[in-house]
Amino acid sequence: MEGPENRQRVSERMDSVINKAIVALLPLIPRSLVGKVSRRYIAGKTLDDALRCVEKLNEAGMSATLDVLGEDTTDHSEALAGEKIYQESLREISSRGLDANISVKLSMLGLKFDAPLCESIVMRLLQSAELYDNYVRMDMEDSSATRITLDLYRKLRSQSGRIGTVVQSYLRSTESSVSDLLSGGVTNLRLCKGIYVEPEEIAFKEFEEVQDSFRATLRLLLENGAQRVGIATHDPQLVLSTLELLKELEIPKERYEFQMLLGVAEKMRGDLVAAGHPLRVYVPFGEEWYAYSTRRLRENPQIAGHVVKNLFRG
Repeated sequence: MEGPENRQRVSERMDSVINKAIVALLPLIPRSLVGKVSRRYIAGKTLDDALRCVEKLNEAGMSATLDVLGEDTTDHSEALAGEKIYQESLREISSRGLDANISVKLSMLGLKFDAPLCESIVMRLLQSAELYDNYVRMDMEDSSATRITLDLYRKLRSQSGRIGTVVQSYLRSTESSVSDLLSGGVTNLRLCKGIYVEPEEIAFKEFEEVQDSFRATLRLLLENGAQRVGIATHDPQLVLSTLELLKELEIPKERYEFQMLLGVAEKMRGDLVAAGHPLRVYVPFGEEWYAYSTRRLRENPQIAGHVVKNLFRG
């Protein structure tokens, strides 16, 4: 006789098949409808839109990090335009007294065509972060950028305490990379699962492998003095195991924060804040909203299914 656990697994498999089919049909979904639903996950097109969103998050007891949508720039003018909006973001966060920092994608700042330019832009952003008492997080992108991002982080953290980066638990090299970073000085990292499609030689493919890597890496960070660890997950299992680990190791709230995407797992987010845990929301904004939205949907078929359900709810 089929038990409730088997029925649940069958239901999850069916949902997975349906969601992947929806992803395949994304090009047929009108841009206007994608835009309607994406308003939940994207603050808007302008910096002012994003800052209003941050104000509401702050009022609800949450911090934020601003992400200007866009990546893989191909010329200097695009990279410098990216710097300009981030510089303005730092100024406005300060002038409005908001609790927010910035997250930057190095490929948006010229990494893939002029690495020295990219480094100089990040240095200028760090100078502004010093001026405005703020912080710069270098986002992690696909595996082609992993080594250079971590190398730049090693270099810049020796010059400023206002810089951090990201590691992804689905990469097989992550635990080793984190151990190396911890042995080299003060370390400030965000830990996430990772969303880019990578070959099996360098990335775990099984769900439990990624989960186990996340847990092991988080323990490594917390047991070895990493500063303000960003625990970036919406996975209920990982949130639960994280809470147990924080209690086991008696980690003070100054040494960690949960991090979640705007519009995702809002009840869980609220529960964590209500329980007194620090939490930061990743707030994307900008003209590149459509590319961001469709990429997120392709990388996360479960979200694609959720989006389509919302479309039909009107």
